[in-house]
Amino acid sequence: MGKRKKNKNSSVFLDEVNNIDPSFEDDIAKGVEIVNKNKEELKRQRNKRINRFERNANGKMIERPKIRYQISSSTILIIFAFIILIVWLLYNYGPIFGININNNTSTSIEDNKIELVTKDSDIYGMYDDQLYVYSNNTITLYNEKSEVTWTYNFSESFSPKIYVEEKYMLVTNNSTGRIYLFENQNEILNKKIDGTIKNSFIDKYGNIAIEYSNESGYNNVISVYDKKGNSKYDTYLSQENIISLQMLENAKKIIFAEAVSESSNIGIKLRMIDITKNQDEQIKDIISLDNSFLYKFIVEGQNIYALLDDSIVSIDINSSNVNTLKEFDNTQLLFVDINNNYYTYLEREINEDRYIIENVNYDGQVISSTYVDSVPKYMISSDYVNYYIYQDYVHILNKWGVDLGNRQTNFTPKESIVFNNDKSLALIYTNKIYIINL
Repeated sequence: MGKRKKNKNSSVFLDEVNNIDPSFEDDIAKGVEIVNKNKEELKRQRNKRINRFERNANGKMIERPKIRYQISSSTILIIFAFIILIVWLLYNYGPIFGININNNTSTSIEDNKIELVTKDSDIYGMYDDQLYVYSNNTITLYNEKSEVTWTYNFSESFSPKIYVEEKYMLVTNNSTGRIYLFENQNEILNKKIDGTIKNSFIDKYGNIAIEYSNESGYNNVISVYDKKGNSKYDTYLSQENIISLQMLENAKKIIFAEAVSESSNIGIKLRMIDITKNQDEQIKDIISLDNSFLYKFIVEGQNIYALLDDSIVSIDINSSNVNTLKEFDNTQLLFVDINNNYYTYLEREINEDRYIIENVNYDGQVISSTYVDSVPKYMISSDYVNYYIYQDYVHILNKWGVDLGNRQTNFTPKESIVFNNDKSLALIYTNKIYIINL
């Protein structure tokens, strides 16, 4: 084959190539793009087909088995249990947040009432999340439907003192020193104390603290018993009377408030008994507050939260430091109470013809603020729901400020008791008891 001769006009040819129409170049680029996409699709399809197959032990390509997703029986049980839990929570606690899945709930107080002629000597309260009524030497327990669920008749006639903590109820005959203890509505202790009972207290474990004076000349003794009546320890105190007491750590520690009248300054003293320490260190003075009166206190962690006559304060048990959480102006404050984890109050707004209800955490964070136009007769505060009793209706708000509605009443009851996990309120009148439910 001969050699190709060099084109004398090659420079002319290159000039023509450089002068190709740009639109022609775009068409070529689009064609290349389409080819590349085609290649990618073919590659994807090929990989998909390959992934359907695998080599067996002999090297032969076989089709992979299809994966079938199955839910195990244990997973089904977990899902079912979760659904049951959600339904249970909605049924039991939904009404507290304004969610009610019980379509039978009525707003009429006539639907749940107890025909009972009450006396001034009768005692009312909550036990085992139900309403108890002590009348004519008998304790009767009612549920939220006004049904009787339990009764207990005392063989002796007396004016009792009744103390309740969760599933335990302590009934004392202070004049004779006889005490009765019930657990889950069953009598588990019937015991006589050798002395005159002044005060009694109980904790969630069934431990009993009795303040009494005895014939040996000791005017103020605290004796602690377990729920079987076995003595745990005795502490001999000063002559001052105990206002309130709380047992901690299964009664290993006790914090109590004494009335102070040893000087011209009437006040209170908070003290602690700690039997885990050496005997000479078991009683400790936490703090004295002059010219103060204590209505109630709650112990949470290392702090005491106390409702005084002019303020709410927190007291550090270790350092005795006092922090004022809320000061009262008697011209403005109308109602106040302390609960687990928060306090609530109702007061008149300055220069406003309205009233504010506030719920506040003990760290100072405002949980909710609600404005109302009129003042209730009184307030019933609980852990989650607050009831405001007016002349002819009850206004219900939870601690987060959610309005749970009103319930109409005939007139103001003489007493009211919250029970049923805060979802029921007993309105006690002279000849009947009405029960309203969320």
